[in-house]
Amino acid sequence: MMKKILFDEIKNHKYDLIIYPAEFFELRIQEEIVRSEENNSSFVYIEILFNSLKDSFDNHTTERRFWESAIRGISIKKRGSDVFGFLQEENGLGLLLLDSKIDGWLRLQNRINEFCKITIGDISDNLKKGTKAFVYPSCIEGVAGSSPPC
Repeated sequence: MMKKILFDEIKNHKYDLIIYPAEFFELRIQEEIVRSEENNSSFVYIEILFNSLKDSFDNHTTERRFWESAIRGISIKKRGSDVFGFLQEENGLGLLLLDSKIDGWLRLQNRINEFCKITIGDISDNLKKGTKAFVYPSCIEGVAGSSPPC
């Protein structure tokens, strides 16, 4: 159902946004890991989890307005290098912000929240509950002993 809502929102507003199917998105993640290692660069991997977000909102209308604002914010803030795709079993939306650090995600988060404030109010707590963000490769540097910084 979320897939249809997202595609309808993109189509209705003629946003220039492409969302990869899960299989292709997984391949893009793997390609980015290799590219990042070869070029000594980083990227931000973000998961926006549908059920976690849904549970954080009071009703379906609020959730729908959130997605309207989120797609608008993503389409306005996206760069040509950013990659979007569905997660496995279509349980969420994944984003790759290439050649970026966590501040790229924080800027996008703020933009989404700005648009949401207009229609449903401040959703920063909802977004924190429904998303996970990691910077690659720094999120795996601490695996051998200490906890990772992401």
